[in-house]
Amino acid sequence: MTAPMAAALGQKWLVLDVDRTLINTTSWYRACIAPGLMLTPQAVERFRAANERAYGLAPTLSEADFRELTLNLLNSSSAGWSAQRMRNAGRRIARELPLYPEVAVYLRQVRQRPGPTPQILFLSAGYQPFIEGVVDGLLRGALLPGLAYEVVGSTLEFSGGDCVQGIVIDGDGKAEVVSRLLDAGAEIELMADDNYHDHPMFERVEKAGGRVLRVHHEPDRSSSRSWRALLADDPHLDLHARLAGGDTHYALDRPPVADRYADRLDILPPTDNSVGTGTVDAEVFTGALDALCARVATPDEADRMRRHILACVHQDGDLIRLRGRLFHLAAPPYLLPDPSTSRARWREALDGALDAAACLDRADLPRLWHELPVAQRWIVLCVLDHLKNAATHALDVLTRGALADGAAGAMDDELEALVEESHLAYWSAVFATPRLGVVHRAAAWQRMRSLVQECVAIPFRMRELDDPAVIARSVLSLARQCEERGEWPAGIVDFQSGALELGLAFATIARITRPHRSPVGVTHAVYSSKDLLRGHDLAAPPDLESFVSRVAKHFRERLYSWLNGDGVVLLYDNNVTTFTTLAVAKRVLGGSSARVRAAVACVNYDNIARRLRSLPGEELCEGWQEVLDYRPVTDYVTAFATWGTSAKTLELHRMYAAPAEPPPLPGTAVPEPVGHEGSEGLLFKVCRVHNSFDLAAVVAAGAHAIGIHAVSPPEPAYSASQERYGPLDRAPVRRGNLPLAHYETEAIRLMATMLPPGLKVVVVMERVPDRRDWQALLVILGLPGSSALQLQCRVTAAELAQLRQTAPGGLVCAVGADQEDFEEYFRFLDGTLDPRNDHILVDHSVHQPDLIAAGVTDAPGRALTEDLARAMRGNRVPVLVADDTSARAVVERCASLRAHGVLVAGCDTQNSVEVPKQAQRYRLIKDVRGAQALVRKCPDRLREWTWALDGA
Repeated sequence: MTAPMAAALGQKWLVLDVDRTLINTTSWYRACIAPGLMLTPQAVERFRAANERAYGLAPTLSEADFRELTLNLLNSSSAGWSAQRMRNAGRRIARELPLYPEVAVYLRQVRQRPGPTPQILFLSAGYQPFIEGVVDGLLRGALLPGLAYEVVGSTLEFSGGDCVQGIVIDGDGKAEVVSRLLDAGAEIELMADDNYHDHPMFERVEKAGGRVLRVHHEPDRSSSRSWRALLADDPHLDLHARLAGGDTHYALDRPPVADRYADRLDILPPTDNSVGTGTVDAEVFTGALDALCARVATPDEADRMRRHILACVHQDGDLIRLRGRLFHLAAPPYLLPDPSTSRARWREALDGALDAAACLDRADLPRLWHELPVAQRWIVLCVLDHLKNAATHALDVLTRGALADGAAGAMDDELEALVEESHLAYWSAVFATPRLGVVHRAAAWQRMRSLVQECVAIPFRMRELDDPAVIARSVLSLARQCEERGEWPAGIVDFQSGALELGLAFATIARITRPHRSPVGVTHAVYSSKDLLRGHDLAAPPDLESFVSRVAKHFRERLYSWLNGDGVVLLYDNNVTTFTTLAVAKRVLGGSSARVRAAVACVNYDNIARRLRSLPGEELCEGWQEVLDYRPVTDYVTAFATWGTSAKTLELHRMYAAPAEPPPLPGTAVPEPVGHEGSEGLLFKVCRVHNSFDLAAVVAAGAHAIGIHAVSPPEPAYSASQERYGPLDRAPVRRGNLPLAHYETEAIRLMATMLPPGLKVVVVMERVPDRRDWQALLVILGLPGSSALQLQCRVTAAELAQLRQTAPGGLVCAVGADQEDFEEYFRFLDGTLDPRNDHILVDHSVHQPDLIAAGVTDAPGRALTEDLARAMRGNRVPVLVADDTSARAVVERCASLRAHGVLVAGCDTQNSVEVPKQAQRYRLIKDVRGAQALVRKCPDRLREWTWALDGA
């Protein structure tokens, strides 16, 4: 008997029994009496009799004899027992054994704790493979993926298809495991067991500072007084549990034991996270991929399909995550570094999923579906998941584009059917057999590609809810509740972008599981109670007209037809925090003749509990208790898109922010600027490029020069300024008195080895360096001697003469567009600098030299282009125009200056091509000691500059 391998000094643990501790019965007993699960009918009767003799009022059979008899009955009932079959039996019976709601609340708060969460040890006297299945089923049923746990139980051996008893873990065996954990340095935070008699293991846990919960067995009760007593010590958790477990419409649904569709969800891939991303062992994945590729018709198809699938997944050590850079299109670039734009990744995902699915369809996959090993089906689901995701992003862009002024958004019956059929392809694979006809509609898919590209100004958005298990459970629960109340919906209104999958999921899953029901139509509203905060021009509170104005024209007619009928219109959102969105929509639409009902998948019980206890939180709307008409299925995993401020974004960070491979070297030399119609092209310079990830992005966007900053404040101000970005190594050596971003030094050194031929490097400083500092700076950063020096400060003629020797790679001297002596200082630079090698940077941004010197951070006054042109006309030294406004505005300014006789070489930008600061994070670079990259550049924003410059 050994303690769990993961035990380590200081690691916190929860040690939890399962039977009669987390559930109100004994799982093994329930599995043995379940018709057809483990025993024949005759064996079931013999088992019941033996159980009464062992555990009845007058026991006559020892526990050891009972175990032996039970295994004999098992072996006589069926051949071919294995550990996997035993796990499957445990998983199956777990569907009938829901967790106590108090346990679910407790485990959710464990999962949501900031920082390292405790490891859970499920310690049971039951047979380990069976209990593994039970635990997996219980956590899946409670929608509690992502918990770190191990299972230790009595062992079974399998010989010739028979079960043979191994080591039995009784009370003393549990005590030994607990002792070994404590001896290994573990901290047991809580031990819960239904053995409420005195036992040395309880005493030892308490002496070590842990808490012991002796769970009183309460047969057939859906709630546990023992667990409620534990939660009562924390008033917030106690209220949370009472809210989730009550008899209200906002309390969690309690599905019936016999849900004939619940077992279909077992096909969903396993997950180790709270957001629904499938996670598979790398070796299992590789074997399944090889076998799947062997099924297709030709080697060429097999090779294409392999490339497509590998592009979809993300490897994280020994794990393969079935969603990666082609799925999370709205994630910040530090998370899944890729120089491609989100539109390019969207096309890659769509095209790859269509091709792979078509290959599988030609291989007769639908007919063979139920014969495929489960790991191969996980991979197919990954392909269809990416197809569904790409189609849903297209729907989001096109409907929001249709509402944007001047956008080319479009939606019609053909495109809507394309999106719905892509959802049907996925959900039919989950609940029945894949329906893949949609992948062969080439003309319609090409039209969708073109329209999404025309809507390039509409960005992709992160959907708050894209967890397939939560979506499916919500739809099944809601469909059942609608049937029970006789309120089958005529149509559903869901809310973009967070709930965009829900209406489509309901419509398609209903087609599969309830073909006798009338089809359910779907309309999508781009509306939230927070719209006013986001700048949408809506009446407050909105009336019917203003609400409908947030629905694309293609969907409005059907919405009005539902409202003018006498059927049920279902408002379906992913979550409620304040209940305001649904309350307003329900009030506005409820004035019609239709019966308007409201439902959500998730409820933010934490916020409700906070407000009821007068703690900080978002204010609940008036009458919030009456807003929902149907019960939700789970607690809300906060998922607002402000990066790093919600549980979902933090979970994505945990999954994908491991040390990253540096991107490959750019393949070709940087080309010279190219002009049109005889005009000279504009040079494109991007400032603050400090790592190979940002380098790859700016080179892909066509940059000709990069700026590397040496402008950092002295310590401790520098380190304090970086905390918001999460530095991973806070103790690099400060290099002398130089103003280096020393957290980024190693990343810059690595980038310097990857510079493509023809790319000009410019070092940006805010003070004039002497020769020794300049040389030291180049050596420390590993930069070429040909690097130019850019000065964001005023400079004298004497300093320029000295700098000519110091920095032979060229000088770039900045002049602020808003400084009072602009013309005088510009003419001084123009008469002093070397037009063959130097540039004057005319800075319109907040980085103007005089503003920096004065410590001003507000936006400048924006000098008029015509006034500047008169001051610069006929210049000798070429000008770079710098600003952090839009690419089109800067390029137009360059054209205007040229038209006024100003020699303009190009343009310079920094902040305009970066993601918001809250989405910037440090990331370790794999296999490069001490290298951490603060990834800032946004390929989508960079591409706007590419397009603007291409048209210059």
